[in-house]
Amino acid sequence: MKKISIVLLLFGLLVSFNANAQQHLLKTQGKIITNQNGDTVLLRGMGLGGWMLQEGYMLQTAGFANAQHKIRAKIEQLIGPADTDLFYDAWLANHVRKADIDSLKAWGFNSVRLPMHYNLFTLPIEDEPVPGQHTWLNKGFELTDSLVSWCKQNQMYVILDLHAAPGGQGYDEGISDYDTSKPSLWESPANQAKTVALWKKLAEHYAHEEWIAGYDLINEPNWNLPGGTALRNLYEEITDSIRTVDTSHIIFIEGNWFANDFTGLTPPWDSKLVYSPHKYWSINDQASIQWVLDMRNNYNVPLYLGESGENSNVWFRDAIRLLEDNNIGWAWWPMKKIESIAGPLSVIKTPEYESLLNYWNNGGTPPTAAFAKAALMQITDNLKIENCIYQKDVIDAMFRQVYADETVPYKVQDIPGVVYATDFSMGTVGHAYYDTEIANYQVSTGTYTSWNTGWTYRNDGVDIEKCTDSVNANGYNVGWTEAGEWIQYDIKVDSAGVYDVELRVASANSNGKFHFSTGGSAISPVESVTSSGGWQNWKTVTVSDVILSPSDTKIKFHFDGTGFNLSSMKFIKTSTPVSAVAANFQAAETIDEHTIKLDINKFFDATSLTAVPSNFQIFADGTSIPITNITIDAQNSRIAYFTVNHFMKFSEVLKISYSGTQVMTLDGTQLSTFTLEDVQNNLPVFHAIPGKIEAEAYFFQSGMQLETTTDAGGGQNIGFLDPTDYADYHIEVAQTKTYKVDFRNASEWGSGSFQLQLVDDNGNATTIHTQNLTPTGGWQTWTTTSADVALTAGQHTLRLLILQGPFNLNWMEFTESTNTKEEIAMENIKVFPNPTNDIFTIQGSLDQSQDVFIEIVNAQGQRVHQQVINNTNNLQENISLSTLADGYYYLMVRFENGVMYSNKLLKIRE
Repeated sequence: MKKISIVLLLFGLLVSFNANAQQHLLKTQGKIITNQNGDTVLLRGMGLGGWMLQEGYMLQTAGFANAQHKIRAKIEQLIGPADTDLFYDAWLANHVRKADIDSLKAWGFNSVRLPMHYNLFTLPIEDEPVPGQHTWLNKGFELTDSLVSWCKQNQMYVILDLHAAPGGQGYDEGISDYDTSKPSLWESPANQAKTVALWKKLAEHYAHEEWIAGYDLINEPNWNLPGGTALRNLYEEITDSIRTVDTSHIIFIEGNWFANDFTGLTPPWDSKLVYSPHKYWSINDQASIQWVLDMRNNYNVPLYLGESGENSNVWFRDAIRLLEDNNIGWAWWPMKKIESIAGPLSVIKTPEYESLLNYWNNGGTPPTAAFAKAALMQITDNLKIENCIYQKDVIDAMFRQVYADETVPYKVQDIPGVVYATDFSMGTVGHAYYDTEIANYQVSTGTYTSWNTGWTYRNDGVDIEKCTDSVNANGYNVGWTEAGEWIQYDIKVDSAGVYDVELRVASANSNGKFHFSTGGSAISPVESVTSSGGWQNWKTVTVSDVILSPSDTKIKFHFDGTGFNLSSMKFIKTSTPVSAVAANFQAAETIDEHTIKLDINKFFDATSLTAVPSNFQIFADGTSIPITNITIDAQNSRIAYFTVNHFMKFSEVLKISYSGTQVMTLDGTQLSTFTLEDVQNNLPVFHAIPGKIEAEAYFFQSGMQLETTTDAGGGQNIGFLDPTDYADYHIEVAQTKTYKVDFRNASEWGSGSFQLQLVDDNGNATTIHTQNLTPTGGWQTWTTTSADVALTAGQHTLRLLILQGPFNLNWMEFTESTNTKEEIAMENIKVFPNPTNDIFTIQGSLDQSQDVFIEIVNAQGQRVHQQVINNTNNLQENISLSTLADGYYYLMVRFENGVMYSNKLLKIRE
C-alpha cells in the first residue's frame, strides 16, 4: 500500500508539474487568445525583419538588388564566396542577440515575430542530393533555439513566421527571396512538399515549448490564386502535418495579396486557428478594420495583426490604440535597419558602405576586395545594439503615448544655454508639436506623404534634416516649416531674468516670422526672418528682452510665417533688471464668442484689476463693445481674460487698446499703453445658410477621404465612404424655416445613404433628415438630388453621417424652399402666453402620430433648451423659461414629417 501511495503521489506531482510548466502555452478561446490559466494575452511584438532574410530596402540596395540572392551575388562579385560566407555569419550573429531581446522586454514588448528563411533550415530543392528528400541544416534551428532561450528568460513569446518559403511565395521578390529563374512555391509540387515537411520538422522540434506562441505558416503570399483554393489546400496540408506532431500550438493564417485577401480561407479548418492580416499606410479608424472584425465575429476566431509599421509616430500611436481598443494583438516591423527613423533601432551607415552603394548604383571603378570586405564587416558590427542609434521617440509613441496625451522631455535643456531645435518634447501631435503633415495614408488616399521630409533624427511630423551650421549646432535643423506650426521644448530656467535669444536661421526667402510662448502666453512679439541667401546659409537673429522665470518649464516656438530653417536658440541672461524692461502687449486672441485672451510679457498684479479699468477698449468692426469682466489666469498670470457683452463672430475684425496707468505687474511696472492692437480671431468659420457648402469644407471628419473632382467648378469631393464615417460643418442659419437642399452626388454602383444631424455642445446628435441616393453610372458622373430640410435660426454644428456607401459628394447647397405646407399644417399650433415671465405652453392637434422635436435658442443662436416628444398626435407641452435671462428667444418645433413651426418668444419680469 505504501508503494502504491508513493507512486500515486509522484504521479500527481508530475501531472501538477507538467500542468504548471505549460501554463504560458497560448490557446484560442472563442475570439481571444489566452494562456492555459484562461488569462487573456494581448501580444505586443516586434518583427525581427532583416535578420534571417535580408530585404533590399533595409540595406538600401533595392534599386539594384532587392532579393537576398541578388544582394549576395553583388557581395560575392566584390569579395568572393568565402568572405561572403564570413559576412553572412557575422550578420546572423550580430543582428539579433540576447541584448536585443532584453531591450525589447524593457521597452514593453511581450513577443517577437521571427521571419525565417527556409534555406537556413533545409536545402533548396535543386540542391538536394536525392530529389524529393529533405536535408536538414542545423544553422536555422540553432539560431531559433537561441532566440527562444533569450525570450524564455524574459517571459516573451516567439511567433515562427515562414517569411521566405521554398521557391518564394509571391511576385514581390524582396519579401520572399523569389528567384524568377526558378519555379515558385505555387509552380512546384516539390517546393510545396518541402514547405509541408519543414513545418512538420519545426513543430516536432518546438511541440513542447510554451514560449512559442504559434506558427505563422506563410508570410504575405502574393500570387494569382483564383478563389484562394490553392492557398487553402496548402494551408490545410501544412496544418495536418503539424497536428501529427503538435496538437497544442496556435496556427496563424495570412490572406493572399500581402496577407489581406481571405477569399477561400473561411471558415477556419482548425480549432486553434488565428487570422493574421497586415496593415500599412491606411487611415486608422474603425472602418479600416471593420472587415476583419466582421470575420472574427462571423467565425468566432481571434485576430492578430502580424505586421505594421514603416510610418510616423502619429500613425503608430493611432494604429496601436485602434488595435488594442478592439482586443487585437500586433507585431511592428522592423526592429532595426540601416539609417532608419521609423523603428526603435537605426544601424549607422558608414561612408565606406555609402561608397559601395554608389558603386553598385552608378558603376565606375570597383572598390578593392579588401576595402569592400572591411566596409561590409563594419556594417555587421554596427548591427550590434550597442552600436545602433536608439530611437526613443518611436518606443514612446508605441507605448506611453497610446493612452496619454501628456508630453515628456526628449531632453531637458538648460537656460541660460543652447536649446537645439530638434530636441523638442516627446508626445502626440497638438501637444508636443504641431505640423501640417504627420503621417502617410497612401493606401486610403492614393497620395504619398513624407511626414519628416528630411528623413533623419526623429520620427514625428516635424521635418528634420542634417545641417551645415557650425555655431551652436547639433548637426541637425528643423526645416520645411509652414505658418501655424509650432514646437514645444522642456527647459530648466536657472533664475528669473531678462534674456536675449540668438536664433540660428537660414532661408532662401524673407517670408519667415516667429514668436515664443510659455504657459499659453506669448512672451515675445512676432519677429521676422529675412533671406540668408540659401537654406544652409546660416545667420543669427536676436530677440531681446525675453523674460523667463524658473516656473517656466516648457517653451514653444511658433512659426508665424512660412519658410525658414531653425538650428538652435541660445538664451543669454543679460544684466538688465526685470523692472527695467517695459510691461508690453504681446498678443491677443479670441477664446470663445464672449472671451478674449490678452498676453503681456510680465506677470499681472491682480490687485490692480479688481475692477474693470475703463481704459481698456475692445472693438468689433470699429465699434466699441462692453467689457463686463477681467480675470487673471490662475496658472500663468501673464494672461488676462476679458469677457465682453457681445456675441463675437468669425467675420469680425477685432482690436484692443489700453490708455491707462493703473494696471501694474508684480515687479511694480505699469502696463504700457497700446492702441488698436490686433486680436487674432480664432472663432470657427460658419457656412451661411442659405448658401453652398463644399463637402471638403468640414472642420472635423472621421473616415473621410478627398479626391480631385471633374465636376463643374473643379476642386475636391469626399469619397471612399463607409458606414459611420462623418464630417462636421459649422453653419449659421439666417432664418428659422424649411430650406431646399441640393446634394451633388455620384456613384458607379450601390445605393448610398446618409443623415444630416444637428450636434449640440455635449455631442448629442438629432437627426433632421435622411437621404437615399441612387447610382449615377460613374464615380465622376454627377447628378443633383434634392430634399427639404427644416433648420432653426442661429449657429449650429451640422453633421453628415454616412449610413451606406459607397458614393461621392461634391457639395450641398441650401436655398429658400417654396414649400408652403408648413403654413398649412401649422394652423392649429398655438403658443401662449407670449410674452411670459416663466412658463409658456405649446398646444396643437397633429394630422398623424409622430415624433416632435422642440428647441429654444437665444438671440445669438445658442441652444438653451432641447427635448423630444415621442409618437404623439395631441401636442400639449409646458416649458419653463425661469432660469433664463430676460430677452428674446426663438422657438422651433420640428415634426417627423419634415414640417417646421417657429415663433419668437419674449421673456419679461413679473
